[in-house]
Amino acid sequence: MANAEAMQYYQAALKQGQREYRSCVHRGQYPYIQSLQQMRQAHLSQLALGPMEIPIYLVVGSTQDARCNSFSPGFYPLLGADTEFATKWTNLCRAQLTEGIHDPIKCYEYLGRFYVEEGNKRVSVLKFLGSATVRAEVIRLMPEASDSLTVKIYMEFLEFYRCSKCWGVHFSELGGYAGLHAAFGFHPGQEWPEDFQKKFRRHYFEFRDSFYRLGGGGLGLTTGDALLRWLSFHSGADFLSMETDGYRQTLTAVWKELCVSTEPEPIAVSLAPMGEGGDRRVGASGLLPFTKKKLRCAFLFQKNPETSAWTASHDRGRTYLEEVLGDSVSTKAYYDVDPQKADAVIESAVADGAELIFTTAVGLIDATLRVAVKYPKVRFMNCSIDQPYVNVKAYYCRVYEAKFITGAIAGALCKTGKIGYVGSYPILGVPASINAFALGAALTNPAARIDLRWHCLPGDYMAQFREQGIQLVSDRDYIAEQPEGAYGLARFGADGKLTLLASPSWLWGEFYVRIVRELLQDPKRIPLAEDSNRAINYWWGMNSGVVDLHFSPDLPEGVHTLAQILQGGIRSGALQPFRRLIRAQDGRVVNDGSRSLTMEEILKMDWLCDRVDGRLPAYGELLPAARPTVRRLGVNRKLIPPEEASV
Repeated sequence: MANAEAMQYYQAALKQGQREYRSCVHRGQYPYIQSLQQMRQAHLSQLALGPMEIPIYLVVGSTQDARCNSFSPGFYPLLGADTEFATKWTNLCRAQLTEGIHDPIKCYEYLGRFYVEEGNKRVSVLKFLGSATVRAEVIRLMPEASDSLTVKIYMEFLEFYRCSKCWGVHFSELGGYAGLHAAFGFHPGQEWPEDFQKKFRRHYFEFRDSFYRLGGGGLGLTTGDALLRWLSFHSGADFLSMETDGYRQTLTAVWKELCVSTEPEPIAVSLAPMGEGGDRRVGASGLLPFTKKKLRCAFLFQKNPETSAWTASHDRGRTYLEEVLGDSVSTKAYYDVDPQKADAVIESAVADGAELIFTTAVGLIDATLRVAVKYPKVRFMNCSIDQPYVNVKAYYCRVYEAKFITGAIAGALCKTGKIGYVGSYPILGVPASINAFALGAALTNPAARIDLRWHCLPGDYMAQFREQGIQLVSDRDYIAEQPEGAYGLARFGADGKLTLLASPSWLWGEFYVRIVRELLQDPKRIPLAEDSNRAINYWWGMNSGVVDLHFSPDLPEGVHTLAQILQGGIRSGALQPFRRLIRAQDGRVVNDGSRSLTMEEILKMDWLCDRVDGRLPAYGELLPAARPTVRRLGVNRKLIPPEEASV
């Protein structure tokens, strides 16, 4: 190659560097490569990693300040063509294009990026010519111990790198590396086979290229963040078998999910049907004689009504929907849907013409997500809460409102000062129900204390309550017409049997009617994913009629009257269970009584009030049947080790 031709390459690289320099100055950004001089002079421990191939895009600077202003941030040259620098650059360019540059650069790695000690111009030439990697002798600089998020994430990276030998994977939050490791079927600490390392790196860089070509650099996400989000919709096996066009297509399909995840408030919470206030039961008034359209709805159940009270309550809601809205709606039920095979069932519902699909268990959400991104003209809803997805809307009930009232009933009837409470799982919303019950009990009995036990732990809690002389127990809620084994607030009789007194009642039919009615009246009220800029979670309560109280004839008349007064106050908004003095078990004042807790504070409670004797169980203590739900909705789910996938 002639010198003149090599100089043409330099002129082209210089123009690119000058453009990048001007762009940085215009945006008020630093217009040169970064410097590691200060960090290098600090007394940081060093570890020689030896020679290796490193991703060239991670080479971001130099170890000396004096060399930084010769390059734009992308390592393009900034010095004139008549300089000695330009001559050396063109010689290296000619060498690379004729026989290749073989001498490794020398660099320091600090927090996952590389800073050149020797070989700045080699990096510049290779970057300009489009090389993906560069051979390097690497020395690691270990950061000082710190509580900063950056250092904590880097410490997680070091363990990931030990297993994977993979540079270039970065996350903006803790837990990302463990999640990625598990997504490809590896146990914690398990090293990746060499052939898998190579395959992953190749596909990761193809994924990264597609992500940035689609504009991912402007989202505020790392490629690792985007990949982990992408893996919510696809499997690790999909990732390792996909072609570049496939990454572009699948990333485009979930682009809104990526965008929403970067928003300060990614979830919009609907607390009541649009335009409604107070208790508005639908009943016959919900008919839509003016609506000519028949909306086709599908309901998917993880179990069946004969074996599950939860399924029975939702299925009863489905038939109630048909009864109330008549010819305006048609429904089809799919029972005993295996979460591992749910994709095909949901696809079948779409093929059958379903326009609105309800998956009624949190165990079905992963399959719902995977199918939903394929059908942007179909609306999908999953019975769960705090789900940050545009393509699938979440729905649940604010049962803590009714728990406050049953707590007040228990306090009024309590003679021993101790009331039993059996929690379901340590998931979102459950601590709010426990605390609301305790605060309700304190309203009518300041001396009352709540003895907390859990369904998701081994042991006979009812026997324990009886042994302690506890007469009143709040157990499962009233979710079916015949609540056998679902006692709500009950009292032990002299014979040891429980008598139901009152219980929260989940009226799913009221929810389904309101959702469908809103959709029929105005489709924009339940927007399609393509028309949404935020995820939508429906968390409706007593003022919407979806949560009620079931009272037993055995409840004393005066207590019944008190409960109805409290119920009216909650429905109207005059009474708010958490607008009062609240202390946590550790003694801190959570609320001085001058304000209402926000919905976010209520939903994501991970503490118990000082009137509760007991604690939230750790994941490792749970019975196996409880773990999938807690992994998905647990109040401390970010602390749960990721589940290994099979690839």
